[in-house]
Amino acid sequence: MISNELNRNMDSLKTIYLLRHAKSDWTAEFRIDHERPISERGRKNAKALRSFFKDRELRVDFAYVSDAKRTVETLEILNKNKELFKNVEVTPLLYEANFGVFYNLITTTDDAHDSILFLGHNPELEELANQLILRQNAYKDFSFFQKFSTCSLIGLAFPISSWKYISTFPGKLTLFWTPVKQ
Repeated sequence: MISNELNRNMDSLKTIYLLRHAKSDWTAEFRIDHERPISERGRKNAKALRSFFKDRELRVDFAYVSDAKRTVETLEILNKNKELFKNVEVTPLLYEANFGVFYNLITTTDDAHDSILFLGHNPELEELANQLILRQNAYKDFSFFQKFSTCSLIGLAFPISSWKYISTFPGKLTLFWTPVKQ
């Protein structure tokens, strides 16, 4: 069955983008972590990432976004005029999400969407990336990333026609963008 799915999907690709929110402002006033805004450096980095998306003509069919203030602010800068992300769902599920939450969102996404973006937090996004690439928990203490910094973007491609097959193949790292230190 796996080889049939691979043969059937050599021309089909589904892509998952993982984006950590822009740099937050620890000096701003906030009552709870959920309310922490992004910093000026975070705004600059998010604008640079928006330019990266536009220069490469990257578009995302569906974006799942944590409802924390810093992720929503990152989204607003990136998706100015709603030109980069066609469909967006802001959800509290992504704040401190585990792999099961991500997996459920992935496998229940409509197959008409060929690309998904998760805009959220670390360490959850880094753990998700490692799980999608490694496909096993044998290396619990291993990470592909020395540092998955704020406003970093990862793209993973899968040779599948349906999101329900996400666990069939490891993701192929196709994109890793990180902001330049300012």
